[in-house]
This record gives sequence, C-alpha cells and structure tokens, in this order.
Amino acid sequence: MPNYTIIGLGRIGTSLGMAIRSRQGGKSRVIGYDADSKTQTVARQMGAVDDVEWNLDNAVKDADLVIVATPAGALYDVFEAIGPYLKQGAVVTDTSPAKRAVLKWADELLPSHVSFVGGNPLTGASVTEQKNASGHIFHNAKWAVVAPPDAPQHAIRALTDLIEAVGSSPVFMDSHEHDSFAAATTGLPAIVAAAVMNAVSTSPSWSEISRFVGTEFDQVTSPASADPASSQSAAATNSDMLVHWIDQLIERFQALREGLIDEEERFSPDGVVANSFVQAWEQRARLEAGIADRRPVTDERFTIPTAGEGMMGMFFGSRVARAMGGGKEKKKDATKYDRRRMR
Repeated sequence: MPNYTIIGLGRIGTSLGMAIRSRQGGKSRVIGYDADSKTQTVARQMGAVDDVEWNLDNAVKDADLVIVATPAGALYDVFEAIGPYLKQGAVVTDTSPAKRAVLKWADELLPSHVSFVGGNPLTGASVTEQKNASGHIFHNAKWAVVAPPDAPQHAIRALTDLIEAVGSSPVFMDSHEHDSFAAATTGLPAIVAAAVMNAVSTSPSWSEISRFVGTEFDQVTSPASADPASSQSAAATNSDMLVHWIDQLIERFQALREGLIDEEERFSPDGVVANSFVQAWEQRARLEAGIADRRPVTDERFTIPTAGEGMMGMFFGSRVARAMGGGKEKKKDATKYDRRRMR
C-alpha cells in the first residue's frame, strides 16, 4: 500500500487523513505537515495522521503520493521547497480550486522524476474548520481530476485509487473548464458574501441592523467565515475567470436596479424583477431535484381556466376565481413556478 504525505492540515487535509486511515485500516502510513505546530498537534489528536514531521524534506522523502492541501497561493512555495526531496516515481497532487496556475508551477518547479496530477475534492462547505474535520465528507462526493497531457497512467491511477478509496468518484476535466466552474461555484459566492457583509456592516446603522439578521443573511454571508488567506489566494490564482463571473453578476444587478427604479416595472408580473426571482426559484428547484444538468422544458402554455373559474371570473375577478374554483389541475412540475400567483 502507498505511503501518503499531507501538506496542510486544515479542514480538508485533516479530513482527508481521517478518511485514508479509516478506509485503509492501517495498511498505509500517513505523514502530516503543517507550518502551524498547533494545527499539527490537533490533526494527530484527531487521528488524521500516523505521525507529523517538522521539516518538509523529512515529510516527503518516503511518500509515494504527496497531497498538498494548502491555500492555492502557497502551492508555488511548497513545490519549490519539496522538489529536491521527492523520491523517484513519486506523485504529487493538490486540493486547490485553481488548476491552470498550479499546473504551470508544477511543470516549472517539480523534478522530472516525479509526476503531478491536479485534484479538487468537490465536498462543498460541509466542514469549515479543522476541529469539525471528518473523513465522511468525501463519501459519494465528486473529485475533479485535472491531469497534464503528459501525465503517466500510473500517476493518474495513484490519484484515482485514493479518490475511490475514500468513497469519492473522479471527474476528469480540462484545466480551463475546471477553473471557470470553480470560480462560478466557490469564488463568486465568496465575493458576494464579502461584498454583502462589508456593504451592510459598514453602515452607521449596523448595530441596529444586526438585530434583524436571520437565516437569509446568514446563508448569503456564510462564505465570509472562511479563512481570508484561503479566499484571497483562491481569487488571486483564478482572477480572470472570477472577473468574468463578476461581470455576469453586475449585469444582473444592473438590470434589477433599473427594474426597481421604474415604478411600473417593479410591480409587473412579467418584468425583470419578477423574471429574475422566478428564474432563480426554478433553477434552484431543479438543482435541489438533481436535474440541473438536464435541459428544462421552455415552452410555456397558457393555463385554460375551468368552466367554473371562467363563470366566477366574470363576477369576482380571475384571482378570486382561481382561489375559489378548486377545479382539477394537471400534475404540477415541482420545478416550474406558477406565475398566476404573481397576478
């Protein structure tokens, strides 16, 4: 069985160590390294590693697979530091959300007798701190694999064996595709959370506003609880993709702003404000139903009122008629919003 070294024992590194050790049953040795001695101690106490090393050269010299679970911005320095001490045939991977920059650094800094295959466990934000680390976060999760064109099969196999061993499924991707998707799903929420948190908390009325904070505000701003160093380095190493998605967001913000300024538009059931909320509701419903990757039915048909609704509508109006009619309806698509509620 291979020997593993995990560099960076934060929430992901510690969780991964716990997953490897629980699944391998002690057949593989897991060595941990972190620049912070307290973090190393906690990882060892949690059973994430067999042992820790205080020097990077000793940490990686016997490793068959080195997993670098540091913030993306630190990978350059880590590659430069471990390069001279990696053994012949060793494989290096990472867990960062930025692959184009990392592939470039690996090519420049790692010696020719080792291989690099990029990785990113798509576990979501189920664990936010090391103390909450758990090997179970990888169970049934997807794991992006981004391999250089010249990556040998044994190196790819070393990573996919690890991924499958901890209960995840590998998803092979191109580096540009990966970085765009990562920017949209992790980078953009972090940017939005920071912007909302800062915009509201810098108000002179923040003390009073904070009393209104509830589930909605918590959900939107929760990514702001992440380590700022990790968020900043992830944004910096994938800046062009992130700027693209920010531009998309600005366009939608601008359209909503104009719709809210227009008195007639903001109350219209078919205006930009209504359309924005309906589209978001439907896409969120599709995501929760697990069908976001299927093409939605786009042809909307006008709903014909029942005979009873038609008669009552002459006297009471269509909204009251619908409420009182109780006529038979076709089975509803749970991911399609009933716009009649907006009229």
